[in-house]
Amino acid sequence: MPFYEGLKTLDYMSVVRICTQASLGDGVISVLAYWSAVVIARSRNWIHAIAITPAIVYLATGLGITIFMEWLATDILDRWQYAPNMPVLPMLGTGLLPILQWSILPLLILFVVRRQTLRKR
Repeated sequence: MPFYEGLKTLDYMSVVRICTQASLGDGVISVLAYWSAVVIARSRNWIHAIAITPAIVYLATGLGITIFMEWLATDILDRWQYAPNMPVLPMLGTGLLPILQWSILPLLILFVVRRQTLRKR
């Protein structure tokens, strides 16, 4: 993982554990973002109509949690550090790649879930 430091010094299983925890965390973020949009839309089916407000809430919630968790992991808990080649947001110091991940993947998730659930109707 070229954009993170310190992982090369860890044993294989430690790296697997860290990556697994991060992946599970991403899943939890996605679920929390979805349910935040459900609260705003007052419907679990908001994804079928994709109204603008629930979609923005979904994206903003996920992005906000991601920024917070990256800050917590790098500045407070010291769970990982960015390598010098990781672009970071100037004021927050958050890595740009996690931000891009939570900007692109949720849109893809919305598209795929909507497509799959509408197909079953």
